[in-house]
Amino acid sequence: MMNSPQINKRKRHSLNTPSRFRLSFINENRFNTIWTIRFSRFKVIVAIIIILIAITSMVSMLVLFTPLRTLLPGYLKESQRQQVIAGVMRVDSLLTKTDINSSYLANLQRILDAPDDTVNLASCMVIDTMSMSVDSLLPASDMEKQFVRNFEEQEKFNIKVLSPIAAEGLDFFSPVAGTHTTSPKTQQPAPVSLICAPKTPVTAVLAGTIIDCNKTFGNGNSVIIQHHNGFVSKYSGINTMLVNIGEKVNAGTPIGLTGNDSESNSVTITYELWNKGTQLNPWDYIPFF
Repeated sequence: MMNSPQINKRKRHSLNTPSRFRLSFINENRFNTIWTIRFSRFKVIVAIIIILIAITSMVSMLVLFTPLRTLLPGYLKESQRQQVIAGVMRVDSLLTKTDINSSYLANLQRILDAPDDTVNLASCMVIDTMSMSVDSLLPASDMEKQFVRNFEEQEKFNIKVLSPIAAEGLDFFSPVAGTHTTSPKTQQPAPVSLICAPKTPVTAVLAGTIIDCNKTFGNGNSVIIQHHNGFVSKYSGINTMLVNIGEKVNAGTPIGLTGNDSESNSVTITYELWNKGTQLNPWDYIPFF
């Protein structure tokens, strides 16, 4: 019986070895290795990730906390930002003004294009289109000029519209407390008659200076006071005078006493209010009660 040859089976070595990396620092003069760092594939990937994170963090810190961010696109200096905001506001105002002018021109164009029987101007003024020049605004017609002249002539010496402005900030007092008026409340300038009890104090409606004290025929004594902003008040029907010419009084200061009529239990005081030579309606300024 023949013996079968024994076959020696050898294990084959695996050639799949893990990848390794080495970083060496060599002295060029002596050609010897100074420092060597060995990496595996996993360590290389981790090192690259750490380096990228460190670089990203450093750049972010420079952009957020240093003036270098103004050099990047999209970032502005504070002065430039203020200029941009001011420019945007000016452009917005300009657009608003342009819209207003466009609306005005559109309305004017509609009026000019409308038929003559449908045009209705605010003041019922007739536009003389025959005398209108091509490159100018609409000139005033003869009727408009006449209207303006009449209005200016009527309002030349009228300061009633200025009197309420002059009275702003002034607190008027009632000249006599506890009275009722016999004059009806109207819109026309006129003296106001006040009915009060005998021996009632008559007080100044505003602070001012006494400029006149005289006796009037059939209506007792009268006192005239010059106040601020051109206001003048006159009190007639005073029996006993308590002030003299040139004396300064405050609002609510007694300037006289009413009389004592034995036939009735009431007397009448007449009050007038003026402003720069124009008589006013006292009801518009004084709370009579």
